[in-house]
Amino acid sequence: MEKTIDGVVYYLPSNLTSEQEAIYIHIIDWKRKNITTERGFYRGNEYDAILPDRTSFPVMMYEPIIPLLDKMQQGKFAYKPHKFAFHAVSSQTACINLFMPLLLSEDADRILPMIPGCPADFSKIARDKMFRGFCFEYWGQDIKSGGGVLNDHSRGAGTDADVAIAYYNTEEKLCLWLIEHKLSEREFTVCGAYESKANESKANCTKCNLMDIAREPQKCHYHTIGYKYWNILNKNLDRFQGAIEIKGCPFRRGLNQLWRNQMLAFALQETGIYNNVTFSVCHHAKNTMLDMSINQYRALTNEDAMFSYFTNYDVLSAVDTHDSELQKWLQWYKALYCF
Repeated sequence: MEKTIDGVVYYLPSNLTSEQEAIYIHIIDWKRKNITTERGFYRGNEYDAILPDRTSFPVMMYEPIIPLLDKMQQGKFAYKPHKFAFHAVSSQTACINLFMPLLLSEDADRILPMIPGCPADFSKIARDKMFRGFCFEYWGQDIKSGGGVLNDHSRGAGTDADVAIAYYNTEEKLCLWLIEHKLSEREFTVCGAYESKANESKANCTKCNLMDIAREPQKCHYHTIGYKYWNILNKNLDRFQGAIEIKGCPFRRGLNQLWRNQMLAFALQETGIYNNVTFSVCHHAKNTMLDMSINQYRALTNEDAMFSYFTNYDVLSAVDTHDSELQKWLQWYKALYCF
């Protein structure tokens, strides 16, 4: 869609919200100034946020981390780039740009506790685990292969955390912090079972509440195809007793991704490898579209400390309190993503 904003012509996806559009415009302006003014194509249409075919994927990455990112991709904790990793407004790329420089820093152990979502028992990053203590797109692949601890992992689906940080707590016990990162998304991933054409019991999704399905998990299509979400929920049902005004299954829409990531955290902790596993959401500070789902999930869990949320600006504020080698990255990131 061609749109003129303040006299400047942009080629944008249709149906963007005002918040999405603001994020797109800012990043496109940076891309035009620092990379190229050329547009890319998708399904025959031009878009400013898509990089030209001959533009390599790492151009949107913070350059100093690229050699280590390449090294990560050659090891056990390589991640699969998303379909739109070549997109200037890629949430996956933005996630790596936000977390990797910080997690590689010698100051990370002092900075992380200043981020609102940091686990209360955090002491230091477990540099002897994963890739120097962290990795991206983590689903427990080092613990159980195949379908993973939730039995839902495949080439086209599955639950994973955008960032996983292994750390030692104040008692020197190994723990894990899982983080889901969002940039311009207007909602979390909704329920694939509810959307599936193979779901022959779709009526249950709108008629049955959480307790109905917890008592009879076979009412959920996810359960009938072997995913372990409800098995794990039932072991932790006492932590989902809050009241929310959602008819039917509360995990049908945006809460679905939050729930599945929480089940991943529980399943990983259940293995006994990690003493404690917590889950957080980090979203762009100018993206308030996710607030409703976050607040509903917090209400459902009675604001349990197993879940927390923070923004990319919170991360930057924590970094900005330290006079470190991260200052150069900080200014670069702000120019690209902050406005």
